[in-house]
Amino acid sequence: MDISQRDKNVLLAGFTFAACYLLFFFVAEPLYKKQIKANDTIKNKIKFIQKYHEILNQKPYYQEKEKANRSTHTTLASRFFKEKQTGLAAASLQKLVESFSTGTVTIERTKVEKPKYMEGILAVPIEISIRSNLKNLSLFLMRIENNEKFLIIEELQTRRINKIDPEDIQTRLVITGFIQELETQGGKAI
Repeated sequence: MDISQRDKNVLLAGFTFAACYLLFFFVAEPLYKKQIKANDTIKNKIKFIQKYHEILNQKPYYQEKEKANRSTHTTLASRFFKEKQTGLAAASLQKLVESFSTGTVTIERTKVEKPKYMEGILAVPIEISIRSNLKNLSLFLMRIENNEKFLIIEELQTRRINKIDPEDIQTRLVITGFIQELETQGGKAI
């Protein structure tokens, strides 16, 4: 086959172009993309290491927070009844209420009610009936509310018992104390 010099040059240019084209798309471009991906991976690892060092530099801050959390936990633990059984906690609550009543009110009747969960915490309510005058009743209620334990007066019903002296009253209270036991997701029966 007889090919002219001009055709040889065109064919050589075409092969060169095709070789460069194939070299670019199958060699250079994948290498370029691989390098970009490697650079991104390196940048992400550098950011991770920087964040890790920032957290390590804040270690004293987190240690201080941990001490504060422990202190809060200790304070809260003293606010709940230590007994894990509801009957024992109710007995402790009754003793506590009796100590509040000395010199102020006369407890006529005490009844332990069924424990229940309030806001996810186990509550132990007791119902008491007392006789007193208004001043002593207010002092008794103040002692309940200012105690170091979490105590709530859920119900308060008062009625006058002496028509001559309106300050003599009979009161029915439902006082609730709490055990540091959280409600399970299934809502276990008490």
